[in-house]
Amino acid sequence: MSKLDESMEPRWIDAEDSPWGIPVFDCRAIATTMVSTATQSDSAEQFMALRESDGSHVFGKRPNNAVQIEVDISYPASMASMPDRGVICRAETLDDKWDIAIDDSVVYFSRSWTGELVYNCDLEKHGDHYHVTSIVLSENIIDENDVYYHVHVVNYLLFSHVFDVVYPHPLPLTDELSEDDILMSSFASFGRKGWFATRERFGNSEE
Repeated sequence: MSKLDESMEPRWIDAEDSPWGIPVFDCRAIATTMVSTATQSDSAEQFMALRESDGSHVFGKRPNNAVQIEVDISYPASMASMPDRGVICRAETLDDKWDIAIDDSVVYFSRSWTGELVYNCDLEKHGDHYHVTSIVLSENIIDENDVYYHVHVVNYLLFSHVFDVVYPHPLPLTDELSEDDILMSSFASFGRKGWFATRERFGNSEE
C-alpha cells in the first residue's frame, strides 16, 4: 500500500514516500470535503452566468499590465486532444476555481467566480508533444523574490485541470505558512483539485 493510501490526514509527506520524489503536503482532507459558499448573491450569479460561456469573453485578451516570461515546458500529446477553440476545463461548482479555454493555440486561464483573466500561454503541438514557450501574466502579481512561482502554477493547472493528472501545486516561497494556512490558501487558489502542495520548484519548466 502506498503511503498516500494510508491516510488523508493533513501532513508533510517525505520525498521517498511521494510519487513525485519531492516533499508534498497532503491537502486532500480539505480539498475533497470543503464546500465553497458565495457570501454575495452577485458572486453566485456571475459564476452561474460564466458556466454558459464558450470562452469568447477572454479570447484575444491579456492580463492587465501584461508581461511575458519565456519558458520551455512540454507534455506528451497522448495526454489529451486539444480543440482549436473552446473551453477545455469548465468549473462545475463553486469549489472549482478555474475556467480554462483555448483559441488558436493560446490558452486562457481565468478565475471561475469572476471571469478575471490571470494567465495566457501558448500551447502548440509538435510531433508527439505539446510545447509551451511563453506565459503572459500581470506584472502586478509577480514577486521579485519568487519570480517563477506563476510558471509553476500554470504548469500545475495544465497537468491537473487540462490533462486531469494528479500533480502538486506550488506554494509561494516568500510566505511563512502554517499547516492550516497551507490548507486554506490551497483550497482558495485551487479548490477541490488542490490535493497536494509543495515548496519545491520541479518539473521541466525553466527556473
